[in-house]
Amino acid sequence: MLSHEKLDVYRLSIRFLALTRPIIKKLPRGNADIADQLTRASRSIPLNIAEGAGKTTAAHRARYWGDARRSALECGVVHV
Repeated sequence: MLSHEKLDVYRLSIRFLALTRPIIKKLPRGNADIADQLTRASRSIPLNIAEGAGKTTAAHRARYWGDARRSALECGVVHV
């Protein structure tokens, strides 16, 4: 198991990613921009957590984990 796979936040981000799929599919027609935003932001969360976990300095980890946090916040502001 890789180091990021041991992190609860990584596991939860994968679960969140799976939860976004049905939401995206239920969006009314004409909301492709919102679907795209939610797709990209939700994918970005686990990717940045994993990449941050692989960094050797606290500053580098913080940068990627900050990006993951910002992507999570972005998912929370998607309105239809």
